[in-house]
Amino acid sequence: MTMTLPGHRCGRSLTAAVLGTVGVLLSFVGGLFALGNRAVFQADFFADHVAASLSDPRVASYVAGKITDAVIAESADLITVRPLIEVTAEAVVASPPFQAVVRASARRSHQLLTTSGGREVLLSVTDFGVILRQSLATRPDLAARIPDGAVAVIGELEGSRLMQLSASFVRLDQRFDVRPRILFWLGMVLLAASVLAANRHDAALLRAGVALIVVTLLVLAILEVGEMLPERLVEDPALGRAIAGVWSTFAGGLWPRVLLLGGIGLLLAAAGTAFLEVMHLAAIRNRLHTVLVAPTGNRWLRLARGLAMATAGWLTIQHPLMAARILVIVTGGVLTFIGLRELCRLAVDPAAKLARKMEELEADAPGRRRGGRLLIAAVGAVAIFGVAALLARAPLPDGVRLPVSGCNGLDELCDRRLDEVVFPGTHNSMAAADVPGWMFPNQQLGVRRQLDDGIRAFMLDVLPGIPVGGAVKTDFDEAELVREKLEPALGAEGFEAALRIRGRLLGGDPRDRELYLCHGLCELGAIRLVPVLREFREFLILHPREVVIIIIEDAVPAAEVAAAFTESRLVDLVYRGPVTAPWPTLGEMADSGGRVLVLAENDSEGVPWYHPAWNVFQETPYHFESTDALSNEPNRGGTAGSLLLMNHWITTPPANLPSNAQVINAREVLEARVEQCRQQRGKVPNVIAVDFYRTGDLVDVVRDLNRSAPGP
Repeated sequence: MTMTLPGHRCGRSLTAAVLGTVGVLLSFVGGLFALGNRAVFQADFFADHVAASLSDPRVASYVAGKITDAVIAESADLITVRPLIEVTAEAVVASPPFQAVVRASARRSHQLLTTSGGREVLLSVTDFGVILRQSLATRPDLAARIPDGAVAVIGELEGSRLMQLSASFVRLDQRFDVRPRILFWLGMVLLAASVLAANRHDAALLRAGVALIVVTLLVLAILEVGEMLPERLVEDPALGRAIAGVWSTFAGGLWPRVLLLGGIGLLLAAAGTAFLEVMHLAAIRNRLHTVLVAPTGNRWLRLARGLAMATAGWLTIQHPLMAARILVIVTGGVLTFIGLRELCRLAVDPAAKLARKMEELEADAPGRRRGGRLLIAAVGAVAIFGVAALLARAPLPDGVRLPVSGCNGLDELCDRRLDEVVFPGTHNSMAAADVPGWMFPNQQLGVRRQLDDGIRAFMLDVLPGIPVGGAVKTDFDEAELVREKLEPALGAEGFEAALRIRGRLLGGDPRDRELYLCHGLCELGAIRLVPVLREFREFLILHPREVVIIIIEDAVPAAEVAAAFTESRLVDLVYRGPVTAPWPTLGEMADSGGRVLVLAENDSEGVPWYHPAWNVFQETPYHFESTDALSNEPNRGGTAGSLLLMNHWITTPPANLPSNAQVINAREVLEARVEQCRQQRGKVPNVIAVDFYRTGDLVDVVRDLNRSAPGP
């Protein structure tokens, strides 16, 4: 029989204690920072939970107050109806469109926070004026007075110690990047090593479990205390309460992962106590009774015990809900521990009996005993690593997602890539019969009504124009180039009529030049570009899951088009990702805020989100004199583009006719053409563009196509 020297046993105990202590500290620090890095400060998690926090009354009240202040600041006379605006604003805060706006703003604010210059704004919400006016539909007189350009700043970093501290923590956390995870895993390694190095592996396993439980309680305490700090650290009490509400939402999203760590600790502790036959629950109960009811020991220990219990009692009185939650967690933890311990004992008892029998039979083989203890240690180490891996791989909680009513009208399209979706489109979308004075229209109604009716792809012509009286004169230099382009579309007679109209428009100040939506010549009909872009923006704000495509036949430099998008603020919603396969899904585009794919037929240089149309799209021919002439042969864009545009109208200069649309837009014609296109081009068209979209079955046919499975 071998003997273990006392010094050797003492050294192993000290080594195990040091390894365990350092392991717990490293896992706590690394886990805390890794939790922040992977959860709170991921852009999507951040934005989702900021939007979800609007359900907290503290946040909702503060945001509604900011909205009301911003609206009245833009229009001082509205102070007379402030109570009505406040009540409506609270309803707006809970609406899906507003939550989508907040989510997009939070993503931008997150980018500001994670850069060195991001110290000015924590959360700035724009475009709520659009939603507020919509909510006041029963009071059109009041809705008309709501300003569109008001901006509510919901939190400022400057002057707020808590927000400055938050920004610093975000940047510190990002500077460490993967290091917190390394610290966490190193801590787990040291914790497992402490089990292997201990004299009593079962007791070490218990200590490791208790250590993880303590770490869990510390993290939960930080999450709880964090909700109480804002009201004390932020100068504005209302803002402090709102931040506490946001913190509560974030903490709720992190609780499942933290509790998982505590569950690991309970499992290890239960496994350790299963080997310690001297450990009885009655002993624990007696110890608790001694501590709480009949304390013994020296005066200082009793003083510390009394102060601790008095403080705990006072905090319970001050924060009963928090105390109740802690009590529920402790009770649940105790019940979980008892259950796990019994399960572990069921698994351990047969092995323990076998080990004792072997020791009796082979008392001269101490290696057996060491082997049994090493088996316990190995099981403990594997358990630690397994639980750590489970914790690391556990998915982040989704939190409270924004309400989803489908993308582009259908739930299934949210998970469909852009190149797997069909968009109903309009040719010469701006050329509408309801626009006063428009000659040779291609559509019955204008852009906003088209959006309401389900059109999601728009072909717009942008030209420079100079207002002259009640008309607009096209600002062009080369008349022959205009003739070469327009005469085939308008016919010789139509083009000459347009020139005669132009000849009667005398005067006009070139300094008044701006961009218009016109088809060839603004003298035949013109609409200012910026107001139409605002119509797109307003629709998209009210419908946060819709994605649209705009193809611009441009006769102006790309920089001028970009300036119009900036002036209208539609630029905030443009798609800025790659324009080659694989495309994002519509849901991903909606979540990112980039829901408008913008393409130029001619000049897109210098504007990163303004893409060359015929690099992205391939198309069919667009000049057909009858349905018999319809063709799916490659046209502009060849066959290289990842998206396909199917031009589907009959050309009859100088004006296309609704009667032709009645024929070509019929369901059987559309479905037959789509099937032919699928066979000849290898894919279903992504955009089907027609004239007089309200005639025929375009929207219904596209809906049926989108309900079917994606693919060629």
